[in-house]
Amino acid sequence: KGDLSRRVVVDFRGVALQIEGGVAASVPKPLQVSSYENGGLHLAGGFRSVLPPTKFMKWGATKAEGAYKPSTEGLCWHPMAGKNGNPIPGFTPTAYPPRPICFQPFPNNPNDNNHAPGELPLSWVNLCEFMCNKVSLCLGDEFAKFDDSTTSRSPAFDLQMVTRVLTVTGLEQEKGSTKWYGVDTNPSKGTMVAEFDCPADAWFFKGASNDALMPYSILMEIGLQTSGILTSWVKAPLTMPGKNILFRNLDATAKLLRHVDLRGKTITNTSVCTGYSMLGDMGIHRFKCTLAVDGSPFYEVDTSFGWFVPEVFEKQVGLDGGKKRDVWHKQPENAAAVAATPVVTFVLPGDENAIFDAATSSGGLPAQHALRRRSPQVQFLDGVTLAVGGGMHGQGYAHGFKNVDKKDWFFSCHFWCDPVMPGSLGIEAMHESLELYCVHSGLARGVSRPQFNHDLGACRWKYRGQLTPKNDRMDLEVHVKSVKRDGPAVVVVADGFLYVDQLRVYSASDLRIRIEPSP
Repeated sequence: KGDLSRRVVVDFRGVALQIEGGVAASVPKPLQVSSYENGGLHLAGGFRSVLPPTKFMKWGATKAEGAYKPSTEGLCWHPMAGKNGNPIPGFTPTAYPPRPICFQPFPNNPNDNNHAPGELPLSWVNLCEFMCNKVSLCLGDEFAKFDDSTTSRSPAFDLQMVTRVLTVTGLEQEKGSTKWYGVDTNPSKGTMVAEFDCPADAWFFKGASNDALMPYSILMEIGLQTSGILTSWVKAPLTMPGKNILFRNLDATAKLLRHVDLRGKTITNTSVCTGYSMLGDMGIHRFKCTLAVDGSPFYEVDTSFGWFVPEVFEKQVGLDGGKKRDVWHKQPENAAAVAATPVVTFVLPGDENAIFDAATSSGGLPAQHALRRRSPQVQFLDGVTLAVGGGMHGQGYAHGFKNVDKKDWFFSCHFWCDPVMPGSLGIEAMHESLELYCVHSGLARGVSRPQFNHDLGACRWKYRGQLTPKNDRMDLEVHVKSVKRDGPAVVVVADGFLYVDQLRVYSASDLRIRIEPSP
């Protein structure tokens, strides 16, 4: 569905068909029918630009076909490219097809007019260069060695959640010096202020269970992405050997301070370097990030990232020293607890109706509710197993799994030359499992027209591995630790783990979901 005066999009499993209506002056001409072979384009919901040129819309492009060589067209499908005197950002194809542009700056911001590399403010043009072309055209000539590399870029397309970088202050520099791990800038110091113009009709709002709910993964991405630009501005990647290096989030403690309707708002991210150290060929960078709207903070993150050489991930060891293990309900030592708890398995998305219908029939779910995700782009599970009263805390248990699809949409977004499932989407999959558990177990009983929201407070995550297109299967488990009434609402808190091919690589504690009456 959508605005029929602009565009009709039909998203099939095998084919994506785009039919354009009248074209506004600021929108590029339509680029005819395009096929993504297998896998969904996920084009429904929210603003999307026209599709990229057809020749880029395929997987597995080789060097002979132009992959990893800058295209002559550039990022021509960006709605602002070449309009009103704007330049056309560059674009370098890879083995993964690009996607439509989902975000553009709100109009008339004077900070969007400077496009000079390495000069503040950094504009949408610079950030597009960083996400899918030449790093030096964002950060300056000193970073030219990364231009033709597979180094991690800034997240792209559907996940590009920095609109502009305004300022960097508090730097410690000595031009010509090499005193800080071989560079002239101290990576431990610096404060960056950036903004994200969050559209009211963003795809993630349209896919969530209600229009005002920003999925927690998106909140995480907005909170973390400025750190990925600041780490480069203070020259941390230049302390690393070689040019093909990887940037990964390692852990964080995040705290939601207050509820804010973020639709149509400009979100300010203030990220502060709090430390940097080298451990052999690995660089560890620490940050404190604060998100604010209209000058009032609403989300804080203390986090650490790592810069790695690729060889580190060739044999990842996860959280258990390389030992593979089954999920909780399949471990022999838990057999008695599992036998004492009703365990029900559902295939998704086919059985999702059965979960909601059974909850409604039993009286555990009001007929009118806003608890169901509305787009497959925010659904990450192929199946779920639910056990009321199970799990390591004895309060409830959910297991979800996903067969890795090498053509999943997020591999084109994160990162452009370094495809890896964002850790935030692994956390989002835990939230999805927990939501289905809440419906199945009747926790919405007695809540008028219930909807999901994030509960205030802190949660934590730790990543010690990754999921890439080379993997086969993702499993996760969520263990409910408390269910409490809070006036007319219900607050559910849980811990979780995520496995990649039976290797446990993520842990999360105090995942927080709130079931509350709709306004």
